[in-house]
Amino acid sequence: MNRAKKKRRAGAAMVESAIVIMMLCFILFGILQVSYLIAAKDVTSFAALASARAGAVGMREEFVNRVARVVSIPTAGPAKYRTKGSVSGNIPKMRVGAMWDRALGSAPESRQYWVEKYNIPIYLGAVDEGVLPSILNYYNWTLSSTKIKVRLFRSSNGRIGVYQSQYVPLSFPFAQGYYRGNMGPMNRPNGQRIVPRSHLVYGFEFEDHSALYLAY
Repeated sequence: MNRAKKKRRAGAAMVESAIVIMMLCFILFGILQVSYLIAAKDVTSFAALASARAGAVGMREEFVNRVARVVSIPTAGPAKYRTKGSVSGNIPKMRVGAMWDRALGSAPESRQYWVEKYNIPIYLGAVDEGVLPSILNYYNWTLSSTKIKVRLFRSSNGRIGVYQSQYVPLSFPFAQGYYRGNMGPMNRPNGQRIVPRSHLVYGFEFEDHSALYLAY
């Protein structure tokens, strides 16, 4: 009799432990997802600011779009390009643990960091727009549901500004459980899946100084 009770208690303890662990995971991933969303809002806001400044000094609209994409790289998802030279290969293919160890190291720069540091000036200065995807490209830039959209506008009072928007995919586990946003596809190197998306929209405007810069 006592043995049967002990077995029932052990089984109940296992079920309770599993429920508690699931709840703790739900809370942990929720905190991580909210943290990522806050960071994505900051990135999108700063990207709108940077692209508006580019427009205010006379940069053409296509270059303003390039600025918006480059500044928004933290929300662009995995890289979708191959590199040449000493850092050849798909970027990056590291285990989560290895990426964490590198981030905590004395020199946290990854291979992708050095590629981007080298390629971003080339991307911004490229004359032929057709070569841009071979210089820098990311999975969230390839879908209409997640790519960055920039609208440059000029007001009647001599000001110029930018509205920038992006549907940022929320890909952490259990995201659908605590965020009821728009649903859309998200590309990953191993396929595509449907995830919630948060629609981020920001706008900035400045005095239009393009005439001063273009005069030189």
